[in-house]
Amino acid sequence: MKKSFVYIFFIMIIRIFAAGLIHGETRVYEEKTGNRVTTHSFVIEESSPGCDITLRSETCGQTIEQKYELQTNLDALSWDYENPAENTKITAHKKENKIYLRGIHKGKQINKTFKTNDLPWNQSFNIGLEKFALSTEKSMKFRAVGTSGPGDMKITTFSVKKKNVETITVGSKKVEAVHMQISLSGLLSIFWKGNYYYRKADGTFLLYKGKGRGSSRAIMELTSE
Repeated sequence: MKKSFVYIFFIMIIRIFAAGLIHGETRVYEEKTGNRVTTHSFVIEESSPGCDITLRSETCGQTIEQKYELQTNLDALSWDYENPAENTKITAHKKENKIYLRGIHKGKQINKTFKTNDLPWNQSFNIGLEKFALSTEKSMKFRAVGTSGPGDMKITTFSVKKKNVETITVGSKKVEAVHMQISLSGLLSIFWKGNYYYRKADGTFLLYKGKGRGSSRAIMELTSE
């Protein structure tokens, strides 16, 4: 009886996978900032109207978990963020041209409403620009809520510009990539800029080079997909 049940359960699992009811793309990135190493694990699943992303970031035994609900253009609809080390757990959702953020931030209640100023809400940041990387557009602006430093739990406008198509090395492979530069918008651009690279063939985010925590340089690279 027990063996029959195990066999039937095994067959059901196979059929579920075959039917495509369990699906999803998994990517792992490694980020190095000085001596600090963070592993970012993304699970991307199709949903209506776009996709859902689950992100788990691990650094020295500490974990930050985030969830995103995105539209087909990767504009965010909702975002959950949990950082147990800082006693932070928030959720945010977009309605019309406003973002409503609620929860606990560093042990205290937080309740904020932000305006999008009719710009996309790109909370997933790097992956959130994959559609733009494949488009014919040369530049755009978007809004995002910060999670550290002076911009922690504040909304900021960013500008992104396409630079060139370049051949870069990711792991041991040479890949043609769209090089884009993201910066704080306007005069604030002098304080932060980052270089992002997306695979020309399909828009997949591959590599980031720029400023990390403090004054350290950071590199974030795709290690498996």
